[in-house]
Amino acid sequence: MSVTQQFEYTWPEGAIPLQFEPWVATLPQAEQDEFAQAQARQRALRQKLIDEGLLWQVPEGYVWKDKNTFDIGKPTDPTWQLYWTRWINETGVKFSYKLL
Repeated sequence: MSVTQQFEYTWPEGAIPLQFEPWVATLPQAEQDEFAQAQARQRALRQKLIDEGLLWQVPEGYVWKDKNTFDIGKPTDPTWQLYWTRWINETGVKFSYKLL
């Protein structure tokens, strides 16, 4: 049975939310270029699972083929992960998810 991974973002009180990709646009051009390459690799990793019928992207997150597939997860580009972690740390956003 498929499972939905619903993403949740919680912003610090009083903070103006700055989403990930708009945050990237505030970085120096060299970092934006590095991120763009990492983003392409990250999307290719996700697309491979979509093409294999293991994952579907939906507005609120992902739908996984089944719980076992969710538990295995998907690979993450390490450079993309560095920028994601930096965004979390710099904006104070808390990222979590629920399984439905």
